[in-house]
This record gives sequence, structure tokens and C-alpha cells, in this order.
Amino acid sequence: MKKLLRNFLVLTAFISIFTFLSVGTKASTSSYKNTIDSFKVTTNSKYQPHAGKTFCNIFAQDVMKKLGTPLPDGPCSTILSKLKGNATTHWRSVSAVTAQNRANNGDSTIGITSDHIVVIYPHGNTAKTVGDLWMSMSGYKCFNNTSIRYAWTSSALSNVKFYSWY
Repeated sequence: MKKLLRNFLVLTAFISIFTFLSVGTKASTSSYKNTIDSFKVTTNSKYQPHAGKTFCNIFAQDVMKKLGTPLPDGPCSTILSKLKGNATTHWRSVSAVTAQNRANNGDSTIGITSDHIVVIYPHGNTAKTVGDLWMSMSGYKCFNNTSIRYAWTSSALSNVKFYSWY
């Protein structure tokens, strides 16, 4: 009986460790913030626009991969298509208010349209509207810890979809 119990406990521990490693880990708020900051999006040449191209999807994918919460591959339209309907494991649709709250708690969170994607930045604020969110992005210009109003026009903010890793 002791041997059976010991084997059960070992198996349970193994399954817990495997699950923990395979689904990504929740970052602390400071770890989430430090990971985003570590990419130095405002100065890193990899993310700067050039030759008429921008790299918002590459930046967001790089950040999320480092956090262990990978996004689907491809341009924004493909990422959005794969996220719609909660079709990508662990990524779930959330409201703008929930998006900022989750980022503030260290949860991987993005804002996306068919042509642009941002990483929601943990700013510590309580959002009441989409315009209250903070983000980091690569694009026409690169920003870190900045209002989401720099990513989309006021009229386009209502089209932004938000997703967070669960």
C-alpha cells in the first residue's frame, strides 16, 4: 500500500511539473514589465520601421514567446483569425478593462486588429475605457509604456480586440 501511495504521489508530482512547463507560467507584474522592457522596443533596430515595413507582430510574438505564452505565427490578420472564437489554446477574449487588469497582474495580454498588434503594459491604473489602456508596440513608431491612443486613432479604438493568456 505504501509503495502504491508513493508511486501515486510521484506520478502526481510529475504531471504537475509537466503541466506547469507545458502551458507557460504566470509572470509576476514586475517580471512581465521587465520582460517587455528587456526588448528595448524604442531603440532596438529589429523592431524599427524601415523600407515601408513595420514589425508589430514580430515584437508581440517575441515578447509572448519569452514569457512562455506564444502567439500564433504570421501577420496580424492571421494572428487575429487564429485567436477569434478562443480557438487558440490558453488565449481568451477579454474586455478592454479586463485586459488592463490582467496585464497589471502580470498576465500576458494583447490588443489586436487585422493590421496592428500591441502588448498591453502593466501600468497599475484602473481602466474605465479602451483609451485608458497602456501598451508597448512596434509600428509606424515604437513606444513603450505609452497610452494605447498612440497605436490607433480614437475612431479605430472600438475595433481593437483584446486577448489574455489563461
